[in-house]
Amino acid sequence: MNNLMRRKLLIAGFILIVILLIVYGFLPKRQEVDLVSVQRGDFQVTIEEEGRTRLKQRFTVSAPTAGYMRRPDFKVGDTIKKGQTLVVLEPLRSQTLDPRSRVQAQLSVSAAQAALEAAIEKERAAASDAEYVGKRLERISNLFSKGYIAKDQFEQTETEAKKARAYHLSAKAAVDMARADMERAKTNLQNFASVKTTGEHNLVYVPSPVSGSVFRLYRESEGAVNVGEPLMDIGDQKDLEIRAEVLSSDAVKIKKGTPVLLKRWGQDETLKGIVRVVEPAGFTKISSLGVEEQRVLVIADITSEQEKWQALGDGYRLEAHFIIWENKNVLQIPASALFRLGDDWAVFTVEKGKARRRLVEVGHRNGLAVEIISGLNENDKIIAYPDDSISDKTRIKQKK
Repeated sequence: MNNLMRRKLLIAGFILIVILLIVYGFLPKRQEVDLVSVQRGDFQVTIEEEGRTRLKQRFTVSAPTAGYMRRPDFKVGDTIKKGQTLVVLEPLRSQTLDPRSRVQAQLSVSAAQAALEAAIEKERAAASDAEYVGKRLERISNLFSKGYIAKDQFEQTETEAKKARAYHLSAKAAVDMARADMERAKTNLQNFASVKTTGEHNLVYVPSPVSGSVFRLYRESEGAVNVGEPLMDIGDQKDLEIRAEVLSSDAVKIKKGTPVLLKRWGQDETLKGIVRVVEPAGFTKISSLGVEEQRVLVIADITSEQEKWQALGDGYRLEAHFIIWENKNVLQIPASALFRLGDDWAVFTVEKGKARRRLVEVGHRNGLAVEIISGLNENDKIIAYPDDSISDKTRIKQKK
C-alpha cells in the first residue's frame, strides 16, 4: 500500500510539473525596455542653423585709374598698416602694331613728310614776298618823306608789307604744325610695348585705408587693370560676426539680443554670442531636396574672449544655436518617451513591474527633451522608447 501511494504521488507530482510548465509557456514574457527617471534641470529651447563667420568691415581696394599694375609684394594673410602702399600702378603701355596698322602708320608718316615739305615751300615763298614788299616799303618811305609821292600810295604799300609779314608768320606756323604732325605719325609707328620702367613722377601709389590683414588677392601678377577694378580685400581678423540663414517661420521668434551658442567650429569649447540684427527682408533659397524656402539673414556678434576663437577667420563654418526660451529647475523627460493618445500626450510609467499608461501635459520642447507641466513627478520611472509591443499592463523589465 505504501508503494502504491508513493507511486501515485510521484505520478501526480510529475503531471503537476508538466501542467505548470505548460501554463508558464503560455504566459506572456516580460518585455525588455529602457527605463529613465523624470528629472529636473536646466532647459533650453533653441533654433539650430548652420552659420558662417564674416568680416564686419571688409575693404575692397580698387584701381583709382587705369594703368599697368606691378606685381604686389603681399600674400593672403600678411599684416598691413594704414597708409602702407599696397599696389603701384604705371602708365598703360602702348599696343604692338599689327601688319595692317604698321602699314597705315608708315603711310601716315609719308603723308606727314609730304605735307611738311609743302609747308616749307610755302613758307619760303611767303618769306620772299615779305622781303620784296619790305624793300619796296623802304623806297616808298624815302620818296614819301621827300614829297614825291602821295600819302595814299605810301599807306597802301605799308598795308601790303604788313600783309606779307602776316602771311610769312602764318606759313611758319603751318611748317611747325606739319612738323608736329610728322612727329606724331612717327611716334605712332614706334613700339613702346617693351618699355617696362617709367619715371617715378608717373607712378600711382595705392595706400591701405585701414590696418589689418590681406584676405583676398584678385590679381597676384602684374598686368593692365581698368579703373575701378578690385585688387585686394582687407579687414581685421579680430572683427568677426556670425551670419546665419534662418527659416522665416523661425526668424520671427528671434529678436535683437537673443543669446547664441556657437558649436562645432573646430574645437570642443562652446562660444557665446548675441544677436545684433534680424534683417527685415527675406529671400528665397532652394534646399538640398529641391524645396523653395523663405529664409532671413540673422547677424550675431561673438561675445566670448577673443583668445578663445582667434583661430577663426573669414568664411569659417559653425553651428549657431539661438536660445529663444530657457529656464532652470524644469521637470523634463526625453522626447522619445512621448506618444499620442487621441488628442493628448501620454507616457508609460512603471508600477509593480508593469507598464501603466499615463496622460501628461507638456510645455516647451527642444527636440531632445520635453517640459512636463503635469502628470508626472520627479524620479518617476518611465519607458524611454515605447513601441507597438508595449501596452497598458504589459509586464516589463529593465534591459541589461
